[in-house]
Amino acid sequence: MDYFYQIIEILGIIAQILGLVLFGVTVGWFTLHVINQPEKSWQLQSIVYSVFLVFIGLMVRYLTPGSLGSLLMGLSGAMIYWGLFKVRVKTPKKK
Repeated sequence: MDYFYQIIEILGIIAQILGLVLFGVTVGWFTLHVINQPEKSWQLQSIVYSVFLVFIGLMVRYLTPGSLGSLLMGLSGAMIYWGLFKVRVKTPKKK
């Protein structure tokens, strides 16, 4: 019976890590979506960015190192993908 609890514990850790990666991607996408909106509202952008920084600060304080690493992997992946690659739209060359 002891092995059953160990297997369930490992599955719970894997689910926690995958959930934090997905949550990090979602938070990163939402932050970039609000900041890169066509209609620029500096009040909304400053609030979202401030909440994002407070959120990261709280996660640094209360998460374990492995969980924090998986959250930051999701955040950095979202920031790199939607922040760098999606912004670069190739314009057709005029002849």
